[in-house]
Amino acid sequence: MRDRINIPALASLWVPVLCLVLATGCTREEAIDGPESGNRSEIHFFTSTQTRAGGSGLATSAKVRIYPYHRKTGTTAPVMYGGKEYVADATAGTTLTPAAPAGTDAKNMILPAGTFGFYAISTNSSTEEVPAFNTVANDGYPTDDAKNTTALVNGIDYLHAVREEAIQFGSAQEVPLTFKHIGTQVQLTIQFDANACAASETAAQNFAKAEVWVQQTDVTNVYMYLRDGQVRVGNNVGLPFLDCGSAADNLNTGSMAKMSVEKVGEVTGSIPANQVATFNMLPLRSEASRKMWIKVVIADLKVGDTPAATHTYSGQLDASNGWNPGERNSYTLILKGNEISFSGVTVEDWKNGTSGVVGGITDSSSSTTTN
Repeated sequence: MRDRINIPALASLWVPVLCLVLATGCTREEAIDGPESGNRSEIHFFTSTQTRAGGSGLATSAKVRIYPYHRKTGTTAPVMYGGKEYVADATAGTTLTPAAPAGTDAKNMILPAGTFGFYAISTNSSTEEVPAFNTVANDGYPTDDAKNTTALVNGIDYLHAVREEAIQFGSAQEVPLTFKHIGTQVQLTIQFDANACAASETAAQNFAKAEVWVQQTDVTNVYMYLRDGQVRVGNNVGLPFLDCGSAADNLNTGSMAKMSVEKVGEVTGSIPANQVATFNMLPLRSEASRKMWIKVVIADLKVGDTPAATHTYSGQLDASNGWNPGERNSYTLILKGNEISFSGVTVEDWKNGTSGVVGGITDSSSSTTTN
């Protein structure tokens, strides 16, 4: 089924539309905007991004929705109502392919000549749906009322791109889209040591992933502008924090975000491979002396000469400068027997941010031990 098309003066266009459909077949999707009825261009999109360390491209099969606006007087909506859905290719994630609704063929976008603004939103995921937006515009530019109409949540790497391009009559045209991260990312690296390790070399090979929770932003009433991807609550840029308790030994993990944990590096004797916990969230506003709680539970950890046991570490991450859009805020939990520390924050891969100090660390091990 074709997307609904924005068609002013529809009655005067039936004949050229019919001719165009017959000529182009079922692999093109036409957008009709105004009185033009000449040749139209087939539009292809590719990404020019910095969404991965050391390279460009979206996640494999990431979902994308693109809203094309004709930049001309009187344009109040995109030329395709609801935008057009795409998916990133399965190799480098740098080419976007039109999505095909069930039972239909994928169709490329066809546009008349003119200057267009392309606004793209992605979740950088093959499973997370792209949020819908109010798409009201003024002369082809999304207004302040063009915001998301479905709720935004933490845990998703929202991306935004905008590109203005002059479309020419005739042959296919490629449009580059440079995506930026709308949210922020918190990353914790857990480093083990000969005095904080597994009970044996075999145990190190099979060492379980830690469970890690981080205090998160409060997404109540948050919205994103289609025009630039800026996230706000009311008139404030950035979000407040969600309360999760105030005592290290009594944190409410139900209000915290559980981080994704992966093993990195190699096992060395009884020293397990390092682990990296990651979580994407919507930006945290800056606030003097703001610290965000983190909780780490590590099973079967042998500290010093004590038997292996479950250890729970709680601490605070300095976020007084905020966790800003596009920043990856990286901390390190260093385990060296009874010497336990968090590093200050550094920012990697996305763009530079500020540094900070982490403190208030506690270690509470369970009474259950393993040999």
